[in-house]
Amino acid sequence: MFSYDSTGIKLINHDFWLDAHRKVEFSFVSHGHSDHLKNHDKIIATPPTIQFHAMRARQKAAIPLTFGQPLAMDDYTLELYPAGHILGSAMIRIVKDGISLLYTGDFKLRESRTAETIQIPQSDILIMESTFGDPSYVNKASPERLEHELLFFVDECIKYGKRAVVLAYNLGKAQEAMKILGDARMDVKVHPSAWELAKVYSHFGITFHNCSPWDGDPLNTGQVLIYPPHLCRNRAFHSIPLKRTVFLSGWALNNGGNSSADHSIPISDHADFEDLLQFVQKVNPQKVYTTHGFEQFPATLRSCGFDAQLLKTSDQFPLF
Repeated sequence: MFSYDSTGIKLINHDFWLDAHRKVEFSFVSHGHSDHLKNHDKIIATPPTIQFHAMRARQKAAIPLTFGQPLAMDDYTLELYPAGHILGSAMIRIVKDGISLLYTGDFKLRESRTAETIQIPQSDILIMESTFGDPSYVNKASPERLEHELLFFVDECIKYGKRAVVLAYNLGKAQEAMKILGDARMDVKVHPSAWELAKVYSHFGITFHNCSPWDGDPLNTGQVLIYPPHLCRNRAFHSIPLKRTVFLSGWALNNGGNSSADHSIPISDHADFEDLLQFVQKVNPQKVYTTHGFEQFPATLRSCGFDAQLLKTSDQFPLF
């Protein structure tokens, strides 16, 4: 049904790719993170992802597809389902000759303030990401507890006259932090790169209270700044006096947070190890292929009774 090589996953006998790694003629794009955006000639994606794509890549042509809207393409039928990862993130289910394939891209089972709740369909074949496919990455804390930890960190900074800086990736994590902090009536300043992407969220009905773009002016001790972690070496960051930093990432589950941050909180936009297992159980596929995660995760799935293997290049996987 599909082949896999250095360019990515391609449907057999059709020039259609799934999150192609390189520029191709026609590809499904699961979400708006930059590592999934290439300058494809034509894409299929949700309307929010198309807007992110237009902002971050040289978009040429796009077919918008809303969740639950089937699309016939030759002898295939395509349908998108919410992935819960970031706004507009989607999984794609493809059916041919009565056999179904579900490709996930990145996904998350936990509820989010700024992303659609995941919907999990049954499928015969599953191709899934497994970013946290190791037992050391289990998040026992509830979303409410993690939000409380973030708010407590900021409150403590304000109490002791420090500038609270939240290190969060521009798309997804930054907007989640904006929503958590703004709804708690914090005075939130947002790095311009994250603020521009937040406009797409606003266009699709996500409201951000008490948030405004940061123009580089000195921060008051009662303000909190949301800042991209990859810009921490910039002069603007180092010029912020009396600051304390908190890094938001699922990697903090296994002491893998930002070593330069004062604190890390495992607020993540990926499924943890237990959620990955739960996801597979709900899809209940006959065959599972895993991508860009821990290589030992398929062995874990096999121990649970699933026929699973790591997706390798230069293989073809016909209908079974």
